Amino acid sequence: MDEVVLILFLAIIVVLAVAVLLMFMILSDNNKDARTASDKPVNRRNKGWKSWIAFLGIALFIAIWTVYGALFFLAAVWVMRQNPKRDSSFVVSDNEKNTAKRLYTWLLLSPFVTVPVFIISLISIYSTSSTDQRALAALIPLIFHTPLLLGLTSNSTFVFRHTQQAILLMAIRGGVASLAINIGSDPWNGIWLFLLGNGSLWLFGSLWGRSQVVRGECWLMRQKGEALKITTGAIEDLTPLVNIEQSTQFIGKYKADEAKKHALAAFRNGDRAVKQQAVQILTNLHEVEKF
Repeated sequence: MDEVVLILFLAIIVVLAVAVLLMFMILSDNNKDARTASDKPVNRRNKGWKSWIAFLGIALFIAIWTVYGALFFLAAVWVMRQNPKRDSSFVVSDNEKNTAKRLYTWLLLSPFVTVPVFIISLISIYSTSSTDQRALAALIPLIFHTPLLLGLTSNSTFVFRHTQQAILLMAIRGGVASLAINIGSDPWNGIWLFLLGNGSLWLFGSLWGRSQVVRGECWLMRQKGEALKITTGAIEDLTPLVNIEQSTQFIGKYKADEAKKHALAAFRNGDRAVKQQAVQILTNLHEVEKF
């Protein structure tokens, strides 16, 4: 019986691998043409419910064993299919790099929290044979990765796509953990898969993503034909929205002069809404009279 269960779950692994491939085939065909290094909005098409047929089919297949796993798969697909705001910046400065680095830093550090929670959950369901309960026990620690979702609110395409990459790595780690504790009747039978699979994803996946950030690259952006504009951080290279962001950050760092420069640049180049934000920042800095 254990051999049959193992074969079934190996089949699920193959299906999940195919699902990931399909996901990126659908994702990448929206923007085949290379994006030039300008800041004009991208016209990203939404193909509607028809593009979800394959994913729903895979989710139904997974649901044969675990409903929680199927719902988690659909949630991961939904996140991966999101696009940045239409006016997002394609400029990459040190600020964007530092923000993206924090995503992978958390992926490296998170096991110190998630693994103990996973072990406690595993002990609590030791005597149960329910695949759903085991899958849920493996997915519960992923709650500690919800701060990653904040990256999806960024006005930087670079940060947004790296957030999706980090979430993809996290999702695969959760899937491997769920598979590991469902091999055989004893949840500890698959500990080898957890150590090797999750261990490899934890170390090499996080280093892979972080090395891209250091080089100013993004694998997911390449798949979607989105080109980046690397900058040394000069104010004139940034979009008005990014200047507003950086001005706000400099205020938080008590660097009023830098905040003023970015607010003025945003006022000069931004639309009416951006100008209003810039004026508010300058007012808070007591610079309106000099403006």
